[in-house]
Amino acid sequence: MTTTPSSISGSGVPATPPSTPKPRRVTAILAEDWLLAAWVAIATPLLFRVQGGAGPFDGGAPLIGTLRLAAVFGALICLAARPDPNAPAGAAGSIIQRGAAGPLTGGLLLVAISGFTGLDVISNVGLAVIAAAIVAMLVVHFAVPPFNGVTRRALVTPFVMVAGGLFWTFIAAISGEPGSATPVTAVADLQTAVAAIGFLLAFSAVFYAMLVYAPRQVAEREGGFITWVLRYALFIAGVTFGLAWPRLFGA
Repeated sequence: MTTTPSSISGSGVPATPPSTPKPRRVTAILAEDWLLAAWVAIATPLLFRVQGGAGPFDGGAPLIGTLRLAAVFGALICLAARPDPNAPAGAAGSIIQRGAAGPLTGGLLLVAISGFTGLDVISNVGLAVIAAAIVAMLVVHFAVPPFNGVTRRALVTPFVMVAGGLFWTFIAAISGEPGSATPVTAVADLQTAVAAIGFLLAFSAVFYAMLVYAPRQVAEREGGFITWVLRYALFIAGVTFGLAWPRLFGA
């Protein structure tokens, strides 16, 4: 009887075939999705009022600027880190997933600029911060062991939260004070309401791809088209509620 080299090891013990990563089970709505929805629905409107209605690129906001830059730094570290080779295999790359790099770059630049302006950072200091971030990314990539999925998601989640708050301030700046349009007004002027909803959906879809979907794909490639549509719908519901409740409760 003949045996193949793949079935018998050199010691006479059957060789263990190389293991292949098993496809991971995808959950439609993750903890990050609920956290983001709660952030834009409740926390962001309160912070917006505490900050005196500051716009997304207004200066004189050192706390917000620091949080935004720290969130960008975490996302960059995740981007530089090597993935865990033993992690479960993600879903097959779709057209949307293969296009995540471009939106991610735009999102990182947008949040970083808003962070620098919030801190009123001068150009020389900004360049020093960027250089330090590049050095940290190189160290993490070449000298630090691969990060598992939990660590990568933890690094990206603050960026997603900050980005969601930044989007809310965009909408508040465009529409005026949060909750300025009451339900009665919206019903009375249906054409204006439809136009506002259309704008919100169009603008938020691009924003969501840049600042939520793309960084989370860097952390962990998972979820298909339907899954991400459901997550986007939850995000929109949170933003809408966050715009409405201050007016309804007289905040």
